[in-house]
Amino acid sequence: MQEAQKKYLKEEQAKKKKAKSSVWILVAFGAIFVVILIKIATSNSVSVFSGLPDSDAAYAIAKVYIRPTVLASSVSFHDDEYRFAKKSDSVYVIKSSYSAVTSSGEKTTTNFTISLKYMGGAGNREESWKLLDLNQE
Repeated sequence: MQEAQKKYLKEEQAKKKKAKSSVWILVAFGAIFVVILIKIATSNSVSVFSGLPDSDAAYAIAKVYIRPTVLASSVSFHDDEYRFAKKSDSVYVIKSSYSAVTSSGEKTTTNFTISLKYMGGAGNREESWKLLDLNQE
């Protein structure tokens, strides 16, 4: 009988060890899940899950890409005149114009067409976009 008791105690000990390992694995997965949830909640990345950006977001990013190409210090975009189209799911084409004052004081108006590809992420962040083409006339 003593042999049976030893065998029983050994089996119980093995079961306890396996149960403890399982609990630790579940705790680790739970902790990882909580960390991910906290990261998402504190990053204000709700816009990541809201679908594709609208035309206003694409136009705002288009202005970010165009500003460095303008040699004039004073640039004003004709915000109420822009036209917008989608070529595919994530390719945006924007046509508009801007006015600039050159160093000699001359005011010029330039029409532009810009193609941007939305790469994912927050639609209002430049890192979420890729410049495909820019034509200025």
